[in-house]
Amino acid sequence: MKKLLIVEDDKNWADILGKFAADVGAEHQVAVSGGQAIEIIDDWQPDALILDMLLAGETAIALLNELRSYADLASLPIVVCTNIDVKMDDLRPLGVKTILNKTSMRPNEARAIFREVLNDGAE
Repeated sequence: MKKLLIVEDDKNWADILGKFAADVGAEHQVAVSGGQAIEIIDDWQPDALILDMLLAGETAIALLNELRSYADLASLPIVVCTNIDVKMDDLRPLGVKTILNKTSMRPNEARAIFREVLNDGAE
């Protein structure tokens, strides 16, 4: 079973994203901070990451930079899920595959993107 780490500090959004992960047959865990995400990644080794841009007290950019600093995590597929205006051109160098806009995404769109990133690099 594929593993998806959801980094989201809003419980309602974490639950919604977790439901989408379950819908595509993925096991998932939720981290509420970048530090907790790194711990889970080290122990659990997810196949992909869904990342909120605005976490309590920090932003996702610090986590993205940290992930890129580790050779074994540099290719981890990442989807940013946010309601702030961010540009893919700014995030692509940090390993982001796509952006899901919380204000306009549809469930089927999210599920399709989850499937795609979970199969990214599949043998």
